[in-house]
Formats: sequence, structure tokens, C-alpha cells
Amino acid sequence: MYAPERQQEILRLARDGGRVDVLSLAEEFQVTAETIRRDLKALDRAGLVRRVHGGAIPAGRLDFEPDVAEREGTAA
Repeated sequence: MYAPERQQEILRLARDGGRVDVLSLAEEFQVTAETIRRDLKALDRAGLVRRVHGGAIPAGRLDFEPDVAEREGTAA
């Protein structure tokens, strides 16, 4: 399987499951953990996933606290 195909499948798995981890993906795709890390890095650079310790989550799943100016505007 080529890298773009593998990355598309990783993205699908992340969206379906809410999280993917490096070791499970490496075993599933029969590649090294470093290959999966490179795939996750590419997906992270594209803004499709966010890297977390040991894996990744879909980009839309992280809800960061808004900054102070935004909160003050909302509270007013």
C-alpha cells in the first residue's frame, strides 16, 4: 500500500474511532511505527489530525479554551 492510500485509511479510522494509536496502526498496515509516525506527521501538517501522545485524533475533536478577549466578548 502506498503512503497516500495508507494516510487516507488512517484518517478514516481516526474519524470513525475518534483516535488512532501508532502501534495498532503499524500492526494493521504491517509497517514500522516510524512509518506511521511519518504518516501522522503529514496528516497533522495538512490539518487533518492532531498529534497526541502515542497517536492522533481527528482535527475537529480538540476543543481549546477560547482566549480571554473572546470570552470577554461572549460574556458581555
